[in-house]
Amino acid sequence: MTAGRVFVVGSGVAGLAAATTAAEAGRQVMLFEAAPRPGGRCRTFHDSALDADIDNGNHLLLSANTDALRYLQRIGATDTVEMLLPHIPFLDTETGARWIVDFSGGRVPWWVFKPSRRVPGTRLRDYWASRKISDATLGATVEARLAGTGALYERFWKPLSVSVLNTQPEEAAADLLVPVLRETVFKGGNACQPILARRGLGYSFAEPAVDYLARSGGQAALSRRVKGLERSGDMAISLSVDGESLPLLPEDRVVLAVPPQVAQSILPELDVPNDFRAILNVHFKLPPASSNVRILAMVGGVAEWIFVRNDIASVTVSAADTIIDAPAEKLAERLWPEVARALGLPETDLPPFTVIKEKRATIAQTPAQIAMRPGTRTSLGNVVLAGDWTDTGLPATIEGAVRSGHAAARAILKP
Repeated sequence: MTAGRVFVVGSGVAGLAAATTAAEAGRQVMLFEAAPRPGGRCRTFHDSALDADIDNGNHLLLSANTDALRYLQRIGATDTVEMLLPHIPFLDTETGARWIVDFSGGRVPWWVFKPSRRVPGTRLRDYWASRKISDATLGATVEARLAGTGALYERFWKPLSVSVLNTQPEEAAADLLVPVLRETVFKGGNACQPILARRGLGYSFAEPAVDYLARSGGQAALSRRVKGLERSGDMAISLSVDGESLPLLPEDRVVLAVPPQVAQSILPELDVPNDFRAILNVHFKLPPASSNVRILAMVGGVAEWIFVRNDIASVTVSAADTIIDAPAEKLAERLWPEVARALGLPETDLPPFTVIKEKRATIAQTPAQIAMRPGTRTSLGNVVLAGDWTDTGLPATIEGAVRSGHAAARAILKP
């Protein structure tokens, strides 16, 4: 049988991972994207208010994210990112205390046995009590498993959980945090090196992938919306693209790498997660050469992470549903004093800023919503799903998205 074409709907990281994997296998790939730019939540654009390139959202990769690294290698973008040492600096905004979580190189966390290297205020028994997360049962929350770990909970586990799951720990699924910990923290420093995009996420994860498709004989059709499909029995026989019918051959395959509600509009029989959580990102223009901070985790305030690239400080607030509807200027005014203190800058004048609100950034990663995640296969034999909201075994992260795209590609490439 002649190898069929692969149609990928959606150019987020999941769709791009599926498309480039299929192209690498020699398939003819057509990628459809409703937006004018590829990348989904990994877009980079030039912001006129800041006169700088900024990402629509911040994402932290770690050296343990093997699927993401394999994806970057495939599309020739490994030189667009840099890997830092496994040191995560922290700041308690309320008290002003600073410390660094410096992970050991090997699997044994020798650093927890030395009081000077522990998180301030924590005891050795707090780390020992943390082992309870490993046997989290279905339905258990992060708070239920880790709240008994003293200061370690407030100063490490809680901020880590919120940033990974984008859901407050009192409702977040503990069993979804476990695989992340097993692949990163529990493997030691070699798995916990932060990976940052040198220029922007879009220039690392999106633009090079589109270029790779073009070099491989594929095509990315931007500003083209797939609105539905026609079926015959258990097969899709055509796609509706901007009102026009695109016939599918029997050997063709389709990857739906779109948000859950869009996937359900195309395949109404799908059961998909239907509750979401917001992420707030605020980008501030800094004076030139005013900070040597690259990445900073924060507790005790509103800001959770600061990423500094060139003269832009990008602040992330995960699970931001309680503040996301506030006016942009109010949000910037609330966050700037925390950022200024963190970077050692004057708090008086609010610098130029841009606020980006993602009200449906990820699914709510609660036990109830996780149970609604569908697998890769659908009721149609030639249509598969990809996306960080599908049942990847990981939270809704870049690594989870890429892993879903790779799984979708494997499913359609099987003979």
